[in-house]
Amino acid sequence: MATTWPQVAAWPNDPREHAAYLSDYLRKALVCIDSAGDQPVPKPLVKTMIAAMSVLISKFQNTPDLTAVVQAITTLQSDLKTTAETVQSTAIKVQQNTITQQHMATLSQETNQAVKEAAEIRRTTTGLLQETNDIAKAINDTTKTTNDMVKVVQCAPPSKASYASVLSSNAAPLSRPITISTQTSSFIQAQREIIVKITDTST
Repeated sequence: MATTWPQVAAWPNDPREHAAYLSDYLRKALVCIDSAGDQPVPKPLVKTMIAAMSVLISKFQNTPDLTAVVQAITTLQSDLKTTAETVQSTAIKVQQNTITQQHMATLSQETNQAVKEAAEIRRTTTGLLQETNDIAKAINDTTKTTNDMVKVVQCAPPSKASYASVLSSNAAPLSRPITISTQTSSFIQAQREIIVKITDTST
């Protein structure tokens, strides 16, 4: 009785399905060879088995290395983690820069306010200095007038000079009114009393 050899069908494209199909085919062929005894193995059967194994080997050779794939995925995960940390760090820096800019804006406003207040104080101080200079000038003018009157009284004959005549002849008219403090008025009054004593022949 002739041996019925396994029939060849189209090999699957998936390498695992191809390997499973070829394994089943080789197992059936081996059973047929054992049962055939001394009968020769058909040449087409041998060619079919060799071709199927060659195609399967090519498929596995073209399949990507799983180790390389795992390594690439690990590297990608590490890069993604680094990128996430960089993004988080950048966000924190941006937030800190925003807070710093807000503080700088506040300090700028406070500085501008301080500059305005300093300018106002300077204007006030300038006005006070001007008033002080005016008062000092008025006091100097009064002192000069008093000194001139004293000189006139001292140079004039005692019998002819009088306090009233000195005042009427030597008092220089002022070009503008002078505001004199109480202390300055007391000083001028004391000078007038001294002049009166000088002109008084009885003293």
